[in-house]
Amino acid sequence: MNTNKRTNKISLVVVALIFLLTGCSHKNIKPADTILQAQAQMATEITENYDDAFFGAIADSVTVAEKIQANLDNRNAELAQWSELAKYLVGMRLDSTNRYAPLTRTSNWVSYQQRMWTMWDRYRKNAQKAAAWRDSCLKPYTKGCKQLLYAFSGPDWPYANTFFPDVDEYIMLAAEPIGSIPSPSMDMTDKEIADLANELYYPMVNIWGNSFFVTGRMEKNLRKKTVDGVLPVLMMFMGRDYRNIDNITIGLLCADGRIDTTSNKKPNALRMQVSKNGKRQTITYISCNLENKGMAADTVLNQFLASYVKDGCCSFLKAASYLPHYNSYSTIRNVILQKSKFILQDDSGIRYEHLLMADFSCHLWGKYVKPISAFKNCLQEELADAYKDQNPQPLNFQFGYGQRFCLIGAEK
Repeated sequence: MNTNKRTNKISLVVVALIFLLTGCSHKNIKPADTILQAQAQMATEITENYDDAFFGAIADSVTVAEKIQANLDNRNAELAQWSELAKYLVGMRLDSTNRYAPLTRTSNWVSYQQRMWTMWDRYRKNAQKAAAWRDSCLKPYTKGCKQLLYAFSGPDWPYANTFFPDVDEYIMLAAEPIGSIPSPSMDMTDKEIADLANELYYPMVNIWGNSFFVTGRMEKNLRKKTVDGVLPVLMMFMGRDYRNIDNITIGLLCADGRIDTTSNKKPNALRMQVSKNGKRQTITYISCNLENKGMAADTVLNQFLASYVKDGCCSFLKAASYLPHYNSYSTIRNVILQKSKFILQDDSGIRYEHLLMADFSCHLWGKYVKPISAFKNCLQEELADAYKDQNPQPLNFQFGYGQRFCLIGAEK
């Protein structure tokens, strides 16, 4: 059977099935008896013109469709499990339909939930103030931004989302490992549940309590049995923010932005698709060394930054240990300066004079004070002078290091 003939026959079958199964009429066929006549005529054509092999192919197609549906059902069940797991890990109150609800009934877990809710409430109040400030001060600069580049991020998605809630994709670069999807056992003992609760709690203390992750503590807190990298933490953030986890891909970064899931090498890339209220967003996290020597040895990362990260993106830098100040991190600094149309940062990001040299106009908010003792050598005299000249109002929310906070918006 040639291709055209087979295509015509398939088309005829489809039309006939529509008539036979739905009883829908063509706009020029109105009387009921005419519909029945048309259906009968098409049924006769099918039986006279099609052989057993063709109908066998139709039956095979039905079998394939059933298999596809079964795979979709399995996939949907997996997605539902990820979202249920995320809510469990972060200490949400679960209804009886959540498969992890039986693990929440111990006194240790109830105590964990209370601690997490207290910590979350502190973060929520700070984030609400930050969001109000964002709406009044930031929107003209971030309008139309589709990608956010966040270097030295760790797993800090919450503050990236607070200041840039409308982007399509968050691209996060940091040294912390990818980790894996937790799989808590349904027959854990009370002690095992208590140990899990402690593992989950401590990574959140700083980001929700102090607005940033402490690098030294992340070295310890993200290398546990369950919390073995950024993925469990990101899942917890999604659960706390009532976001559905639509997809998780883990593997090796490719230069074009794809993630190779077939490689036997240690994963260095994670991509998570999430959704809320009909809006879908992507989180791409790359585990990498952003020091010049690390980037020089990582050809794929450089190609990824050159081609996948779009010109005119926005960038975000917060509590970056002042690493962008140093010449040993000039490569990633230059990438940010070249790619970004707008950079939001505290004083630990790119030095003020570097922003001016790259032809950025700088908007200052909050109050600039000398860095905390751990970074006392990173004082910026030009920035201090600019703050004295502009004398902006203090920020009413916590952001980054210290007790008084500054924000710098650099616009190209």
